[in-house]
Amino acid sequence: MAQEIQALFNEAVRLERNGEWDRAESQYKLLLEKDPNYHLALQNLGVVYAKQGKHAEAIPLFSKAYKLHANVKNCYNLAVSLYKHEETEKAISFLKQTLTFEKKFISAHLLLAQAYQKLGNDEKTEVYLNNVIKIEPNHKSALGGLAMFYYERNRFPESLKMIERYLILYPGNAQLKIIQSEILAKQGNYKASATLLSTMVKEDVGFTNFNESLQAAWKEEDEVVHESLVRIQSKAKLKLKEFQTKLELSKENPEEFSPPDAQEALDLSLLYLFNGNPEKAMQYLVFAQKMKEKTEPDRLP
Repeated sequence: MAQEIQALFNEAVRLERNGEWDRAESQYKLLLEKDPNYHLALQNLGVVYAKQGKHAEAIPLFSKAYKLHANVKNCYNLAVSLYKHEETEKAISFLKQTLTFEKKFISAHLLLAQAYQKLGNDEKTEVYLNNVIKIEPNHKSALGGLAMFYYERNRFPESLKMIERYLILYPGNAQLKIIQSEILAKQGNYKASATLLSTMVKEDVGFTNFNESLQAAWKEEDEVVHESLVRIQSKAKLKLKEFQTKLELSKENPEEFSPPDAQEALDLSLLYLFNGNPEKAMQYLVFAQKMKEKTEPDRLP
């Protein structure tokens, strides 16, 4: 019996590695009919389902595997499927249990940050992203996640510091360069912002294809960054629509139209950047600088 079980398991693993999901699933099920408590088969069948996005089917398998053999792998697998199945609170509980097995398990810290971001818990999101940095100071996903976390909360000096650190280690990310340019402008450093934009327009191949590069630039573990960028882009599209409506109305009633102030111009600059229109972005950046100069009092030399 033991030899038959082992043979079934070996064949199921072979089919799984070859990507033959249906045949692997049948093989694991056949094995579990003969031995319902074979925890490796429960674990692997759960993985087969999870890889196909069938987390509702994976959860009971991972749960049983964990009860039979409580270890970091079974615990984390269960947590991931719970998270993907929108059972965020339960996922957090098992992620914390995962860390009792392995305190410095980076993937668990990252997923905890994502889970707390989904729940709107800023304090815990920041804590777990910083935990990753403490474990691995140059971790790409955590640096990017913190950069966007700080940016969305108007903590611009901290955001800029993380972006600069990220781009030194991992140059070429167009989305973070856009944010970097906008922060420089918000801090009043228009010249540096304009220089960065000009360089990007000339040198960055993916700069004018933001939607495509957004999807390609970030991996699954970068969800904190990705969700932030999606939120920013959605707001940008909405603002652009509102501004375009305002422009259309101004043609009918020009006396009622008021041009954007410096802050609105900065927002429009970012908006056009995120919609792949660097020329318009530069125009509004220059306009914002002129408005800023008009509103600031003359300084003594």
